[in-house]
Amino acid sequence: MPDHTLQQDLFLFLGYLLSSAHGLYGEPQGYGPFRLLDASRRLLGVMDAHGLSDPYLKELCQALEDAVTGTAGDEELRRIADGLVLRYAEELKTRLAPSGAQG
Repeated sequence: MPDHTLQQDLFLFLGYLLSSAHGLYGEPQGYGPFRLLDASRRLLGVMDAHGLSDPYLKELCQALEDAVTGTAGDEELRRIADGLVLRYAEELKTRLAPSGAQG
């Protein structure tokens, strides 16, 4: 049986992605990275609302929330994005490591 609430949440998220893509043609260059950070935050919110989150994802979502609702300029957002990508890469290595493997 399909989860209609999840389907609706993902459908709305799709609308955000599509409208963002459409809007970027007329927006300043710095809006693209901002919109992708915001999309990541929104996706994590959907995951959390449907019981698909964990402590790392909640922490990541909070960092993204702080980034997109703060007053950071383009360079600060770039620094934040760089740090989040590095932390995500470390988490990805941990999650994809074979059982019992040392990191």
